[in-house]
Amino acid sequence: MKRGKSKTVGYILAFFFGGLGAHLFYYGKYLRGILYLAFSWTGIPILLGWIDMFFIHKWHQQYLESQENSSKFLQEKPLQSITPRVEKTRPEKVESEKSVLSYRENEMMFYREEDIILPEYAYLKTPSYIKEEIQQIKKSFKHKDLNRPVIEISFHTHETYFMEDSIKYANQMGVETEFVPLQVYWTTFRDLDEKQKKWYFYWRHQTLKGNYLDTDLSYVILFAYELINYTFNQNAAFNVSMLVRLQQAYKERIPNLDRYLSEWIRDMLIELNEIELARKWGLGAEPYYQTNFYQIFKDHEKDISQIPIKEWQKVIRGYSETNFFEMNKQKVYITFKEALKLFQKINIEEGLDLEKAWFEQKKKTATYYLFKSAVIGRNVGSRVIEYTEYVPTEYFYNEITALFRVSENVTRLCNGVKRQIKANEELLPPNFKKRLLEEMKSNKVYEIDEYVGIKSRFSHVVTDKIEEKGSQIPPKPNETLETKTANNDSNKSWITELDGKQVEVLKQRHQAFISEFSSDEQDEDKSTEREIKAMSNVEKTKLDIPERPTITLSDDDVDVEGFLSSLTEEEIEFISTFSSKRRRIDVVNDEIREKGIPAAVFINEINTKADEYLDDVLIEQIGDDYVINEELVCVLEEIERSKAI
Repeated sequence: MKRGKSKTVGYILAFFFGGLGAHLFYYGKYLRGILYLAFSWTGIPILLGWIDMFFIHKWHQQYLESQENSSKFLQEKPLQSITPRVEKTRPEKVESEKSVLSYRENEMMFYREEDIILPEYAYLKTPSYIKEEIQQIKKSFKHKDLNRPVIEISFHTHETYFMEDSIKYANQMGVETEFVPLQVYWTTFRDLDEKQKKWYFYWRHQTLKGNYLDTDLSYVILFAYELINYTFNQNAAFNVSMLVRLQQAYKERIPNLDRYLSEWIRDMLIELNEIELARKWGLGAEPYYQTNFYQIFKDHEKDISQIPIKEWQKVIRGYSETNFFEMNKQKVYITFKEALKLFQKINIEEGLDLEKAWFEQKKKTATYYLFKSAVIGRNVGSRVIEYTEYVPTEYFYNEITALFRVSENVTRLCNGVKRQIKANEELLPPNFKKRLLEEMKSNKVYEIDEYVGIKSRFSHVVTDKIEEKGSQIPPKPNETLETKTANNDSNKSWITELDGKQVEVLKQRHQAFISEFSSDEQDEDKSTEREIKAMSNVEKTKLDIPERPTITLSDDDVDVEGFLSSLTEEEIEFISTFSSKRRRIDVVNDEIREKGIPAAVFINEINTKADEYLDDVLIEQIGDDYVINEELVCVLEEIERSKAI
């Protein structure tokens, strides 16, 4: 009976005879042993032999594994009857070698390929050059399996070691064991200890049976490496299908995994020249790990409101989140979903094709470097691909942005906020905003006041029809009501209303002021006027407002004309430079410094005036930019209009 090697003998040989390479010959590393022997006269191999003592344990484990594989092979070989020795011809010898090389292929698989292969990929075939590469690697097992001592010179890398190990463990079944964590980049079998290997084989076995256990990213990546290298299975239909199943099973549980698997599935399909299938996995999308919006649109073509909000956010342009949006984000998103439903419904009624309006075809050529960020031990290189890409049009971006802005405006109205942000409603169907508000009301998405109307930031007003309620304010002694009204309210297009009790209270206070401050009638009048204005907010006349060229703000405490008149020429000129509503902070600061004014002081002065007249700041700081407040874009438009005149 042949005795095995001893680890103790290995250590002794390395310590005493390491300079001659004795320990290397002992473990079958003949080429390295010859080099040690050839340079033994320098004394360097002695030092190297002592260093090799740290690797004796690893080499001994590899020896034991090879012995175990050899014994398994001998046990599985059928017993042959003893026959007289017969001289064999050369062809018979070749046949014998082929049978030795292919014994692994003929082993019974511990899983069913047909249960894993998806119908969409069932017709895929493995290219012959990939099969040949795998066969070349399998030849290295011939000498190991037959236990023939040979000296061979070979060049190994991290990737080729992985290929050999993967082929060796391809038919390794798993037994139930406990989960062992694994966090390794570019995972290979040699990164795993024995417990991690046992868990991997058990997890892989369960996965092949359709039971996708919770595990670490590194284990899934290792199996993916086996599939894209064709070392676990040489069937392209199986490998692609298995990768797709892994992606679907773990994309929610392991978010980072989807980026890698989607890219590798795409690369496998490109390698197989399946360009149309590769498009579904990101071919033509830039960057590669982002999904093509055209494909998202096609997946939800019947109801675009089902497209996730996170995908819509990527295509909304030129929008800065307002304070209202931050406080009512979910309501705005709900309204936006309703807007998408209504928009699609109107387009269907009018016979319009959203796909043609939103996407255009472009012929593209791209060089794809396959299987980036993967351990790949076979020759893959790159591919130059010509394909048709469906690219969103500018009209698509502008229309979606307009839809989102209108959705926020409708949400504001539903919540009793009159102030509106700028929205290009001309891109949308006629009266879309009004129809959306009615849709929200009929579907009871929000509790909407029946008096809520469609008002923009500017509302048209008229002065020739005024409805009055309540009693009139008592005139001051020796002064008629008409004179008072003419002097104080000549420029107003509305008259305040007060009820009888309020007038009585006001009258008493007025008389008190007269008796206490009779020496200063002018100040007294101003004080009374302020009280009237404050009390007038309690109840106002609801008017039917027809169209009129004169424009005034619908917000009671906002005065654009007053704000513009309070600005200096320099401040107006500065605001007009925000034609795109956004400017970089460093550029703005440099411009203001050239005028000898601190930038912070200059902008703060403008915002102070805006807060006084417009009840909000005009210029906000968002990230690296100064941005015009979305709710006050009308100020910028008014300045541009006045400059044009």
